[in-house]
Amino acid sequence: MKAVVFEEVKRLAVRDVADPRIEDPKDAIVRVSAAAICGSDLHFYNGKAPLSQGDVIGHEGMGVVEVVGPEVRRFKAGDRVVMAFDIACGECWYCTRGQTSLCSSYRMLGGGVFGGSLSGTQAEAVRVPIADVNLLKVPEGLQDEEALFVGDILTTAYYGTAIAGIRPEDTVAVIGAGPVGFFALQAAQVHGADRVLVLDMEPERLALAEKFGAVPINVKERNAQGAVDELTDGRGADVVVECVGNEAAYETATRVVRSGGTVAVVGVYVSEQPQIPLGVYWARMLTIRFSGVCPVHAWWDRAMQAVQAGAIDPIPLISHTMSLDEAPKGYELFDARQATKVVIKP
Repeated sequence: MKAVVFEEVKRLAVRDVADPRIEDPKDAIVRVSAAAICGSDLHFYNGKAPLSQGDVIGHEGMGVVEVVGPEVRRFKAGDRVVMAFDIACGECWYCTRGQTSLCSSYRMLGGGVFGGSLSGTQAEAVRVPIADVNLLKVPEGLQDEEALFVGDILTTAYYGTAIAGIRPEDTVAVIGAGPVGFFALQAAQVHGADRVLVLDMEPERLALAEKFGAVPINVKERNAQGAVDELTDGRGADVVVECVGNEAAYETATRVVRSGGTVAVVGVYVSEQPQIPLGVYWARMLTIRFSGVCPVHAWWDRAMQAVQAGAIDPIPLISHTMSLDEAPKGYELFDARQATKVVIKP
């Protein structure tokens, strides 16, 4: 079969690789109907996280079950499913408490050796271990593009805003209008936010956020803290959801949140070591909530219901739909911020 494989930093290729096969009685093989390029994939693409030459990349995907192992009970051939990007066992202490991203045997599709050497979703087919835990049926009537992101970024945003404790009267500031920020904006509204401010540097992203009811703030043109203070009678936002994953975004989040407010850190961090003014945090009574990797399995039913109800609309995020052969070009566009979201159709 064909798949997108890592060659070296900033260079991918589409190669013929071995077809996936059932390796464990709990496995399923899914014929991929849609995959996507995620911001986390860029960490591998740019060398921030390691992949080896020949590794199949990608962790967002959905499709149709082709074959299941003899111990799979919840799925059968022909079922339309979305895949969880993080592969959990469903049985350990953490999994039984809904913290599946802390699974004792955590693995990740397309994450290379540190992800358990599982092949990725940007391929014609993929093996999904422990299918009864790591697959979710797609409701009738939903397009691929509506369901696809429930396996990762849409549910990540839904979860990240939920743990922030949003209340109906709250003003929520979302840092970053990329894919996760786009869904965080909508999820904050689902959770009852009175008003959502979105901070970013890209006019096109901010324009899309504004179409979904957000107040856009271009931080290239305006001081972030000053703009948020102006909109909140000088207090700052009640809740801030940081969706970028760099030190500047984190510092912005802590500056624009009001005293006594909450910052939910959803952006991905690896080795950053910022200086943290603990005394300032203490004096301002800040709550800093690190989301960690999203425990998709504990939240994706609720996220899928929000999509099915029309409360979250993924379609406008997609700027490019490409074939598998075009995927390397899709990475170039996404890395250069010339695409908001790239969907790959094998």
